[in-house]
Amino acid sequence: MSECKVMIKAPIQKARSLFSEYEDMDFERRGEWTLAEDFSGTQLFGWNSSAWVELAGRYELIYAYYDDNINAEFVHVKDGVCLREYTEYDGEVDTDEGKDPEVSVSDWSDVASYMDKHMA
Repeated sequence: MSECKVMIKAPIQKARSLFSEYEDMDFERRGEWTLAEDFSGTQLFGWNSSAWVELAGRYELIYAYYDDNINAEFVHVKDGVCLREYTEYDGEVDTDEGKDPEVSVSDWSDVASYMDKHMA
């Protein structure tokens, strides 16, 4: 099982257009955010932070992914800057960069907990 979600502080129509080339995605409005879920679990996995910054543009974006193989990814982009990038593959931390005072991520379970709390 895998979970792959993106929250972007943009209108739902804009979020749909940003992800228009990806299939099997669902979009839902959540206050001033749009939640996008990648049901395939693989289309957004493995992107580097510069790709997320480019996709986000002027919008704030939070991407989170985890799976049963102890892989996890977390990216927070705001004002064109990647505030936090965390990647863990097969239980080994690959990237742990940036500070985000609003989000504490230091392992796979933190990504899963964040998704359960903020993206469910």
